Amino acid sequence: MRIMNFIEKANKVLLFIAALVVIFAIGKSLISDLFKSGYSAPKVQVIEHSAALDEEPKLQKNYIGQIKDVHILEITSDKIVNQKPYSANAEIIVSSALSFSRNAVNLMFTKAGEKNKVLFKNNVLIVGFSPVQLKETSYQSVLSKNIYSVVRNDTNKNGFLNSDDQKELLVSEYDGSGLKSIMDNIEGYQLISNNTALIYTKPESETLYYIFDVLSGELVKLDTRL
Repeated sequence: MRIMNFIEKANKVLLFIAALVVIFAIGKSLISDLFKSGYSAPKVQVIEHSAALDEEPKLQKNYIGQIKDVHILEITSDKIVNQKPYSANAEIIVSSALSFSRNAVNLMFTKAGEKNKVLFKNNVLIVGFSPVQLKETSYQSVLSKNIYSVVRNDTNKNGFLNSDDQKELLVSEYDGSGLKSIMDNIEGYQLISNNTALIYTKPESETLYYIFDVLSGELVKLDTRL
């Protein structure tokens, strides 16, 4: 009889613990969903020269990290003047290493004792940035050049630069020199192995895939026809 009572009590305890685990899992899922709903995709407003006198964009420099001997700063703004060359005189704010803001519109590379280099002549919206990675790890491939995905123009004419506009893929050396455009009108890219990126684009109804060799600069279209 005592054994039966013990088993009954043990079952109740196990059921209680199981209920707590389920409640914790549901709560965790709800909290995760709340954070996801608060995510804001990269976006900056585009204003014309005629309006710039009344609403001159405020630019901010954020220190985001270092690659070799080069220090990298991002320039951020909620607005940019259409086709106006870069200029900024703002205080520097230190950010976490190579983390990117949702409204980054340019990058600055600077070495100790040398003149800085601003990556883009005209501000753009930077929607993707993969910096040089010198060593292979369990979650990162070797990357010998910086890769950028940017939006230059408000192609859907909604008054903003965002990820819905046409994007361009570019590469440069680790210090921002030798900037080169690789492909226009891309959907996105991802690194799939050492110095190799998969680029995908959707000019019409079908998504097209390309393999880009970062070292050689070779771009090869994959045959994905059914």
